[in-house]
Amino acid sequence: YNMDSEKIELLNSLNARYEMFTEQFKLIEQQISELVLFDEELKVIESKKGEKMLVQIGKSVFAPIKIEGDEKLLVDVGAGYFVNKKLDEVKLVVSEQKNRLESFKIQVSSEIGRVTEELQRLVV
Repeated sequence: YNMDSEKIELLNSLNARYEMFTEQFKLIEQQISELVLFDEELKVIESKKGEKMLVQIGKSVFAPIKIEGDEKLLVDVGAGYFVNKKLDEVKLVVSEQKNRLESFKIQVSSEIGRVTEELQRLVV
């Protein structure tokens, strides 16, 4: 079975796209998992208002804290800027980020499907 160089080039290009999209998909899934975990941690903080709890402030270092009432959390918004947000606002941001990632995951999954179909057509 002899393939011409154009077909081999196309296969290599499609394979590279497949690998890129697959890597993107894994990264998105990892980010979604981190947001789900973070959301669970926020729920714990919310349920422990007024109680003392330990918060990790470094590797193997924990500090006792007590969140009272409607204290705001400092949120890194990039470029070294932080804003104060209420816990509910932070939960909303997490939810919006997760929704955007889920939407992007669907797009990437669709691209993986398209590339797979093209690869199958070329190999058959």
